Amino acid sequence: MKKIAHWLLEKAKKDMRTDPFTTPSRRTKLSYYFDNLVSIVFYLMGIYLMLTDLYQALFTSNNTDFLGTALMAFVLLLGGLLFRWSAFADLKAIKRYQQYLKQQSVDRQQELRRETWLKAVEQGKTELEQKLNHKE
Repeated sequence: MKKIAHWLLEKAKKDMRTDPFTTPSRRTKLSYYFDNLVSIVFYLMGIYLMLTDLYQALFTSNNTDFLGTALMAFVLLLGGLLFRWSAFADLKAIKRYQQYLKQQSVDRQQELRRETWLKAVEQGKTELEQKLNHKE
């Protein structure tokens, strides 16, 4: 009964240490690269739109809606920024998950060392008891 209670307590401690936010749902290197690519495309489109609008406003006599085009370019640049942020969030989650897995392996190794130490102590105790009982 004592061993079962100890096991349940250790399991509860271990479950409390796990962070549900460490397991990424879609966080892979592929999603990181995809978000980076989309971010670059959005940046390029926004910069191209802004430059063409500036060229038309300054050097040609076309009266285009400069404010509307600038707002559209701003939205594209903001979209690129959001995708860039998503890419860095993916990379951060991947690193956090790798650190979590590393910590889990360290915890397992420490638990195995503790178990082997306890077994060795128990074996030494039984050997000592046998020697003491044999002398009597």
